[in-house]
This record gives sequence, C-alpha cells and structure tokens, in this order.
Amino acid sequence: MSSTSSPVSHMDEKPEKNEFNNEVISNGGSDATANHITNDSGRLHALEQLEVLPKMLQEGILFAGSGAALLLQAALPGIRAETSGGHKELATELIDALQAHISYISCLVFGTRAERKTLIEMLHNGNPPLLGGGRSNRFTQQPALQLWMAATLYATATDFYQRVYGRVDYPSAQRAYSEFTLLMNCLGVPAGTWPETREAFWSYWDRQVSELTVSSDAAQFAKDLRESTEMPRWVQSMKPFLRVSTIEMLPPKLRDAYGLRSTVATRAIYRTWMGFSVAVYPAMPNKWRAYPLKFYQDRLREKLNVV
Repeated sequence: MSSTSSPVSHMDEKPEKNEFNNEVISNGGSDATANHITNDSGRLHALEQLEVLPKMLQEGILFAGSGAALLLQAALPGIRAETSGGHKELATELIDALQAHISYISCLVFGTRAERKTLIEMLHNGNPPLLGGGRSNRFTQQPALQLWMAATLYATATDFYQRVYGRVDYPSAQRAYSEFTLLMNCLGVPAGTWPETREAFWSYWDRQVSELTVSSDAAQFAKDLRESTEMPRWVQSMKPFLRVSTIEMLPPKLRDAYGLRSTVATRAIYRTWMGFSVAVYPAMPNKWRAYPLKFYQDRLREKLNVV
C-alpha cells in the first residue's frame, strides 16, 4: 500500500479475483453467520473464539485513523441532518460516539465473559453505558447511520493497520471481517444491515463514498474537531500526528472540501511519522502499544460495575 493512498478510494484489502486466485477458506468460530446469532449465549461463545481481531485491535496506533473516520462520518448527509445545533455540537456528538464505540469494542474483544455479557444486555435493552459527557448516541437510532459510523471504523482501522504492518493476507482478512461482523451483531446493528461479506462491504462503501458531501461550514467543523478538548490528554498530545494522518488518509475531493491541504510539509511529516511507526512501533512493549484500548476498556469497566 502506498503511504499516501486513500482508504476510501482504494483499500488495499479489497479483494480482486486475479489477486487471490478465488481462494476459499473454511468457516469456523465467529464467521459471517454471526449476523444471525440471536441469543446472548451464542454471542458470548463466539466472542471467546476470536482469533484475528485481538491481534489487530490491541494496536493503539490504529487510533491515528480516528480523525479520518470522524470526517467521513460528518460527510454523510443523514448524520448532519440529525444534529440541529451546528458544527460544534456535531463535532462533540461524533467524538462521544467514537469513544463509546471504541470502549464497547474493547470490552467485547478483551473483556471478561461477565463484562461482555453485561455490556451486550445493556446495549440490546436500549440502555447503553453513557461515556464522555454523558450524552447518548442518537445516531444508533437509525440503522443506516449506525452502519456508516461502524463502517468508517472498520475501513480506517484496517487501512492504518496495513500501513504499519503490511498487507493482511486473504484468509486473515476474511477472518477479521467475520469477527468484526460478530461485533456488529453484539453492538445491536440490526440483522441484515451489516454486509455479509467483504465484497459486499466494499460495494456498499464505494456507493456511500460517492454520495458524501460536506456542508458550507465544513472547514469550521474540521477546526472544531482539531481544537476539541473532549478527547483524553494522551490524544491531545498526538494531535500533530493525527492531523497529518487525517489529511493524507482522506480522498483529495473530501480533503479539499474540508479546507485541509496536502502540502510538501504535511507529506514530509507524514512520511517521517510512518517511517518511525513501521520501523519502531512494532518493537515497542505490548503494554505501551495496547494502552489506548486499555484506557477505554478501563473507563467502560467503571460504568459496567461488574464484580
């Protein structure tokens, strides 16, 4: 993958017949049928069989794709229509929703069985743990918006993981998608909403990206995100890296509409950061690399109050 390719225009993980030779892998554990698991015991059992996602999602560097995810979310007309308070309120709501999603996913992948069970019950009873400023995520009330927000997390995390660790092999990519499908089921995405296969997902993705637009105050919204203090302190310290990562990950059309410019300077900074990430980050201690996910997992644990 080129270090400056866009996740929304050409995802390296997107399968092509001549590339993977129509390779077929056997289904096992948490496969695509996770869309149809309808009871908590089945979900809990499937979560215990996760193989690929725990290895991928423990990497805190994936958080670097969060800025691109937020701008992709805000470019969906339906999401903007749900917020009447202007660009500042939209920025706050999307940041809250992003942090909630990360917390829930952290719990589902790395939590104990009791924590997973409690979270699933709360989500499916319409009583999700409130994080951030204690605001509820209104976007989950509309499946189409909930789907797009989750899709941006999958696409940007997958893209950034491959920028650091290299291309994911086809069987692992298939398995990771099947396991992510299970997470969507646990998070309450309505059955039949989340695409059954990776091929279906990228078809959906391409359609959605072609329909993205930004509002007249898009530049101000991007500025609100950049200046927001709603994120933890350690995120604030990463803002220079997050900003250049966001600029270089977004497709040119969307990037320009947000008033973000890819310059010689941003590209140089991005290449420097990515060179460091590729060379040094994988060798860092696991507890450092996993800190972001553990931070959100611990924060959610306080809300779950599981003994």
